[in-house]
Amino acid sequence: MGIFDFLNSKPSVEKLTKKLVNFVYDSVQTEKGVRVEDALCVMSTILAERCIKIAGEFSIYKHNFEPGSAIFSEKINGILVGSVAVENWNELPEDAIFSKIKRKIDSHFSKKPFPALTKIFEGFAKNIGESEWGNISLNVPNENKPSILPLQAGYETRKYVDDTINLESDEKTLRIVINAICRVLIDTKMALDSSIALTLVFEIINGMSKTATMTDEKMKELQAEIEK
Repeated sequence: MGIFDFLNSKPSVEKLTKKLVNFVYDSVQTEKGVRVEDALCVMSTILAERCIKIAGEFSIYKHNFEPGSAIFSEKINGILVGSVAVENWNELPEDAIFSKIKRKIDSHFSKKPFPALTKIFEGFAKNIGESEWGNISLNVPNENKPSILPLQAGYETRKYVDDTINLESDEKTLRIVINAICRVLIDTKMALDSSIALTLVFEIINGMSKTATMTDEKMKELQAEIEK
């Protein structure tokens, strides 16, 4: 195989982004269509799991934490918003995940809908243990809360992302997932109030990147309990 054949055989970032977006839409499709809140929940959780992989503090596949439990991490904070807390979105480091998302969607959203950065982080810390297992507290109206548990979404999409999207490196996969979540936000802008959509996305990314993932081992234990 020549060099040009090799390069042509590699799926482009754009193709993989489209593939991931379509996969997420298909995964939440019902007879009534695609519920935006559920699509955003699934995509945000996928991104959160990829942030955990990049941080490398524990494996998303196998660990000794109780799935669904909170795990605070300064390293995750650095990945999401940088090492220094700021109030102004425009003061975030360029390489921070939140900053990358904002820059990609800035031309489609005004400044007003973006949630206060401090509320995202303080709200998660304050409400630990207040929501049902596998979920996190969200500062959105009840009618706009996802019908899918984020913990479940992460577990059920993990294999697809690993097998179909993560073809070269965790860093490139993270880039693709960021592109995909921006695509969903832009695609669904007219279907959901922007302030609700953005709050939901950034709160789930923050919360689930600080939450112990569901593992195969724990899933087997839960299934065994159900079957008793």
